[in-house]
Amino acid sequence: MDSKYVLSTEKESKTKPSERINVSDMDSITNSLSKTSLGTRKVPTSLKTDSSKSGSSSGGSKSYISDESALRMVYGSTPRDDKTVTKDSITLAKEKKIEKRNEEIKLTFKAIRASECVDLLFIVDCTGSMGSYIEQIKSDIVKLQEALKLKHSFLDIEFGFIRYTDFDVKSNRCSTFQFSFVSEIRAQGGGDGPEDVFGGMDLINSMKWRPNSTRVVIHIADAPCHGTEYHSWPDSYPGGDPNGIKLDHLLTHIISLNINYYFGHINLEATELKNYQKIINSFDSKETSKMNERIFISIEESISVSKLVLTEQYLGHDIDRSTGKPRSEREFKIDTNMDIDFGTLPYIQMLQTKFKMPSDIVTCLSSSYEMKLNEITISIKIAPNPFSQGACRLAYLGIDEHGKKVVLKQSKFIGGRENSKKRYFESMECQTIAAKFALEFNKQLSLTSSEHQITFTVAKVLQMKHSEKPMYFGIETFINGEYQKYNSNCGWLKDDAMSEILQTFFHWTYQESKNKAIVVDIQGVKTSKGYLLTDPAIHSTDILRFGGCNLGKPGIIKFFQSHKCNQHCKKIGLTIPSFTSSSSTSSILLSSIPSSITSSVSYS
Repeated sequence: MDSKYVLSTEKESKTKPSERINVSDMDSITNSLSKTSLGTRKVPTSLKTDSSKSGSSSGGSKSYISDESALRMVYGSTPRDDKTVTKDSITLAKEKKIEKRNEEIKLTFKAIRASECVDLLFIVDCTGSMGSYIEQIKSDIVKLQEALKLKHSFLDIEFGFIRYTDFDVKSNRCSTFQFSFVSEIRAQGGGDGPEDVFGGMDLINSMKWRPNSTRVVIHIADAPCHGTEYHSWPDSYPGGDPNGIKLDHLLTHIISLNINYYFGHINLEATELKNYQKIINSFDSKETSKMNERIFISIEESISVSKLVLTEQYLGHDIDRSTGKPRSEREFKIDTNMDIDFGTLPYIQMLQTKFKMPSDIVTCLSSSYEMKLNEITISIKIAPNPFSQGACRLAYLGIDEHGKKVVLKQSKFIGGRENSKKRYFESMECQTIAAKFALEFNKQLSLTSSEHQITFTVAKVLQMKHSEKPMYFGIETFINGEYQKYNSNCGWLKDDAMSEILQTFFHWTYQESKNKAIVVDIQGVKTSKGYLLTDPAIHSTDILRFGGCNLGKPGIIKFFQSHKCNQHCKKIGLTIPSFTSSSSTSSILLSSIPSSITSSVSYS
């Protein structure tokens, strides 16, 4: 399987003849081309479909190409059913789609603003065994507060602190603190191994959480809770918490409060809650030098999740349109074991679709552009459980018929919208066009060194061939290494020296597209050959393209709200653009831009 896009034209074996498709014209439910698929392209009256001319000759074989087929040759696509489509009706339909999409973007930015209100709560085991860690944590928390204000000046953050010990401490066993009193915290108590973990977690309910805030809990501990059902340590309270507090009860409150919960294990074997992966995220906090970095990541992940949840609620996407009931997740269990015995698993036949690389950046951003595609039948083995999850998708390990490792991505949610062919094709189109940007960026900047070269994995879409209902997966070559998020589609960016060239790349895509689009929201791995990236989004002035992550001109403005030009930007002459309110799409965001960036936004 191809691992990344290259400049040379790739040859496909066993493929069908190349076809073309305008992804934005696909219907998200039926997967067919919509009746307004001609967009704003004018159809000459003389070429409108006439059913009286279609059909067969008296001999039973077609003597000429039907009008519909001729229209497809000339314009690439044509309405399938409505034989009286006029330019006016097509334009009206498109205007309605644009109006609807503009409203969705407004609601998305309402969700973004709400998600940037962050309540950050630390829960720390303050027993004797944690003494050295507590001093480091106290120091890190103070530094973190300063760093967050500097790095995320647009965030509205409030802090809280819960300390807990154990039942051998007779008074003030658990308590909450305002952030300014963290310096007074000392280690004490902890007679047996397990500690009063549940007592500390129970205080979460007493915190004054702000409405609709992004709520983040960072829990750091080196010992388990009481109750031998959770561990094999000697325990003074083997039956569990002596006050009758139950973990299920605590988790119900955590879920109801929409808390993003992160458990920092100093002793993973002792404190891991293996059956609660969907509710509690885990990370290794033994190396305190990396604590702040992990907390940064936790906050950024939480903001992303909160934005997604609020956006889905505002847009009504948390409801399954086919049933009118709340959208449900697939049943899954995360299995991080990558040593899978694929020999016992069957091959599954799949129809694989791949878009060919566009020849020109500006042309492929046109609303009428049609991606050229190839299809081929392949066989894949898929692991029974996903090894990772994001906010929207699950990632499964697989192998292809040549024995190469691949990653298959599927929506976490059940329902037509999330699992439509259009949704998967939009993602593939974004990655293919982002790859074209990267190839041109490498050429223009002569980035041949392994330090800075930027490439994208080749994105393809699979459709299971023998399935009662259409089932789709995104597929890419497996990438070894530690994944990092480099920016989001709503303004956040990884601000360090190692990722400077990527921030320049994002900025450059806006200039190279002649201010029509910008590549954002990428993650990937830094390898010996440069950056290998995946999962981009594209903000485009054509808001009907590139799926729901395309936030149009407001998304572009949001990027430049946080972007600071670095040495690479200056070297190639990039400057921060100014935006005026003359554009109807840009006006969506103008009322919400903080004063910190008004210097880069002009009003006329």
